[in-house]
Amino acid sequence: MSALKKQRIDLRLTDDDKSMIEEAAAMSNQTITQFMVASASERAAEIIEQHRRLLLNEESWNLVMDAISNPPAPNERLNRAVKRLQNME
Repeated sequence: MSALKKQRIDLRLTDDDKSMIEEAAAMSNQTITQFMVASASERAAEIIEQHRRLLLNEESWNLVMDAISNPPAPNERLNRAVKRLQNME
């Protein structure tokens, strides 16, 4: 049993956009709602993935790996922050 659909999005479309969406939905044997939800969800997932993934060139990658492998010694500001945190606990 599928989950009850509770959310709604209203759209304003040009006549051309509406016709094209209706035609594409019919060609893919889907209702307009099914077509629009599937299309929008797929595109949303792509955009979210693009923004969550970090791509680095080789030089940047090496700098990050070096910083992880050889972190700098804590400076005075970081030491003070650690002490404040310990005092809060």
